[in-house]
This record gives sequence, C-alpha cells and structure tokens, in this order.
Amino acid sequence: MGKIYMVRHGETQWNTEGRIQGQTNIPLSEVGKHQASLAADQLSTVKFDAVYSSDLDRTLETAKIIVASSNLKIVTNPNLRERFFGIFEGLTIQEREDTYPELFAQSTKNDVNFTPPEGESIKDTYTRISTPVQTYKDKHMNDTILIVGHGGSLRCAISSLLDLPLESSFKFVLSNCGITIFETYENNTVLLSYNDTHHIHGIEKKEGY
Repeated sequence: MGKIYMVRHGETQWNTEGRIQGQTNIPLSEVGKHQASLAADQLSTVKFDAVYSSDLDRTLETAKIIVASSNLKIVTNPNLRERFFGIFEGLTIQEREDTYPELFAQSTKNDVNFTPPEGESIKDTYTRISTPVQTYKDKHMNDTILIVGHGGSLRCAISSLLDLPLESSFKFVLSNCGITIFETYENNTVLLSYNDTHHIHGIEKKEGY
C-alpha cells in the first residue's frame, strides 16, 4: 500500500483577476507563497519518498516551498502541466465571451472533445496526464509521494486514478493549495481526503485556473 498526496499550486495574480492561465507561465503571488507555506506546515509530519511537479513556475515554486525542509529532489514533468487553452489564455470569462462568442458558448457545454483553437481538449489533457500519474503510482506502490499540479489537469488525474468516466472531471473543483490524498493498491486506488483547505482558512482563495 502507498499514498499519493496531490496539491494544486498556490494563488497567482491571474487567479485573482479571473484570467485563464493554462500553460502560460505565471508565478505565485505573495498570497500564493503564503498558501504554500501553510500547506508545508500542514504536511510537515509526512515523510515523502518522492516529489513530482509540473515544470511551470507556479507549481515548481509551490513544491519547493512544501519540501524545503527535506533533501528531496523535485522531478519536473511537462506532462503534468495544466490543459493548454490556446487563444483563451490570458482572458477573463467576460473577455472570452466578448471576443469569441461562438467558441465561448461551445466551451461551456462540458464537451470533453471541445478544443480551443491552438489548444487542447479535456480528452487530450486526460490522456497526457494519465500516463505519468499511473506510472508514479505503479513505481511507488509502497511509498508516499507528492504531486504538485494544476486545477484542471489534476481533475483529470483524479478521474484516471479512480477509474471514473472522463466526464467526471467536470464535477470536481480544486482550490489553491488544496490537499487531496489517495491510498494506492495494486488493483485499486482509494480517495481518503479531497481538496482539504482548512490550513489556509482566513486568507483569500480563488477557484479559477
């Protein structure tokens, strides 16, 4: 039996502005750094055997803060990145609706195959992130590992680990520095805790990605 801890990155300025980040490389805000330090405190008694992170700054910086007191090497993987939103990246909801009304309407239909121009679909993201996450599970069947990632792509990872339909990723929300925990077995994965944010109560959090 092993355990997987998943943590979404801390808040960024684009989170506070409601801008879609996708794979645009936006750093943590000061609030985001504080959230990460609170997550580090919450996880201080957990002995991780390995740490994996998206290679984007906001995730890598979150991971570094969480494991700063250990000598673990953070292994980055671009396949853990957020969904690529193409021409939508950098825009608020209102800007997307005003600039691309037809595409915006399509994007609200929870269609796993909808692909923003120059971007990728939920199905693409699911396929991309499922491989490394399942590989980490199999490699660390008796270990405790940390995966730091993004709201949208981690929702796909959760669906994959729990053998849920791809469409189930639309049913999840992950908060900045929310902690999700799984217990892993050779033929099963069990969800122990989902999007725990009690450690960051009292500071502003955003639900966007």
